[in-house]
Amino acid sequence: MPREKKPRILLHAPRLKWDFIRQKAEEFRIKYVDPINKIPVPILEIVEVNLNIQPIPIRDLMRKVDIDGFLTNDLKSICIDYDIYMDERQVNRLRFTYAHEVGHLILHEKEIKQCDFRTQEDWIHFHEDFWQDELNWFESQGREFAGRFLVPKEELIKEIKNHQDKIEKFKTLVEDEEESLIEAISGVICKKFNVSSQVIQKRIKKENIKL
Repeated sequence: MPREKKPRILLHAPRLKWDFIRQKAEEFRIKYVDPINKIPVPILEIVEVNLNIQPIPIRDLMRKVDIDGFLTNDLKSICIDYDIYMDERQVNRLRFTYAHEVGHLILHEKEIKQCDFRTQEDWIHFHEDFWQDELNWFESQGREFAGRFLVPKEELIKEIKNHQDKIEKFKTLVEDEEESLIEAISGVICKKFNVSSQVIQKRIKKENIKL
């Protein structure tokens, strides 16, 4: 018999400044990444060993709920789509999901603890407890934490400088069209950080780095 749906709570996401989120990501790096400039960041080890947060692979999570994973409200497990967790080709996606959920752990512990969820259906109800604008804030803050943690600004700038020759060649090919230039160099740099090229594109723009 399906569990009775609880009354809507109407959660509010905190209005955190980007600089505050980035500061929290750097503080987390100082605590758990040794040496501090280690790239790629060992996020899987940090989550499963240092934080002792255990993965719970769930079949069809992405297909049924349209999310890669979620942090349980006891903060002890990450429910993760089974196919993403088991597929070595999806390791970069898994890494970002872990970092994203750590972001929620650091930034939204109070909001997550308010909710009673461990299943796919519970997570749907949790999302329904946000107005869409509030949910957008909640998720965008988690993504910003993950992006800055996995791609430190200083290391990104250093890697861009290491590929300056390629950047100059790309400029001649794309005729200095900024969006195409960022896309082209991100496809090269992303391999260093073990993230997708889309993550690098967003970091270059968010950090306002000029190529």
